[in-house]
Amino acid sequence: MKQAITLLLIFPFMVFFMFQPFMSEVVHMRGVVLENMAHKYAKLAAREGQMTPALVTAMQNELQTLKFNTGHLTVTGSTGSRVTRGNDVSITVQYPVGSMFILMNWFGSDTASGNYRFTATEMSEYIP
Repeated sequence: MKQAITLLLIFPFMVFFMFQPFMSEVVHMRGVVLENMAHKYAKLAAREGQMTPALVTAMQNELQTLKFNTGHLTVTGSTGSRVTRGNDVSITVQYPVGSMFILMNWFGSDTASGNYRFTATEMSEYIP
């Protein structure tokens, strides 16, 4: 009986130390992917002078192939009129971080950890 109680007390710690590094790496790599996407699409938007709806759709499709839930994705930036050459085109990408700890879902709900928020700025290359 003592062995069963000891196992039940130690098991959550074993799970935490075994799987938490993988969970932390997933959270980190999501951030890396989103940051790279922000810079990539800022460069593409700089060619056209603005962040067009077609570029937003392309970004959503690319992230969807990487298993991101694009319903939670927010993309903002220079979407008004085209910015001429020499001015800045900026893009901001936001996505919720999600669960960061492996055991929080066992002992209650995990609180929202906030959002990834990456901003990329490129100089416009658009010549009217």
